[in-house]
Amino acid sequence: MAIIKNGILGGFRGKAGTVVGYHLNGQDIMRGLANERSKPFTEKELANQQAFGDLQLWLKPLTVFLRVGFQDYAPTFQGFVAAKSYNSKNALVRDDAGAYIDPALALVSFGDQEPALTASAVSETENSITFNWEGGKCESDDRAMFLVYDIAGGKADYDTGAVKRRMKTGIFKLNEDFSGKAVHVYLAFVAEDRKRRSNSQYLGIVNVL
Repeated sequence: MAIIKNGILGGFRGKAGTVVGYHLNGQDIMRGLANERSKPFTEKELANQQAFGDLQLWLKPLTVFLRVGFQDYAPTFQGFVAAKSYNSKNALVRDDAGAYIDPALALVSFGDQEPALTASAVSETENSITFNWEGGKCESDDRAMFLVYDIAGGKADYDTGAVKRRMKTGIFKLNEDFSGKAVHVYLAFVAEDRKRRSNSQYLGIVNVL
């Protein structure tokens, strides 16, 4: 049974015969029920399934960060789904050895704010990373976004509203689990009202003291 909320011209929610209706990101969606597949998947199809599964696992520890970084990516999808869409096209690398996610190509934030002209990250004190950046047009209340990702361990630490961008530096105190780890580091910027953000910048691998 399906329920029509706005009359015959409105979308519906539920199942009507072989059609399913639901509401997603401001849109009324209809889709047919999937047919049972009779033939086995090809090697290429299995490889694609594995690659997209790996990408989903890679992004999963970043879910909360992505809700801010990929907010308003597209009118109909944002956050984790938007990040998956972008990175499947731009950071998922395929070669003779198979498929893998290149951290240097991945974005964890997407937007039209100007990125820094130069940026760096280094661990100078125990369990912390110091971010430094210069350049790029900004508003006085824009803030930095820090992301530290221990890919091997599947753990991330982040701050989506760190120091103000005009400070040009910020020290990020990490969870103690990151001590001694080699981590991948990203920097981005976001408006105070979170309506605008920059593309993230990959700052490389840092060995945490």
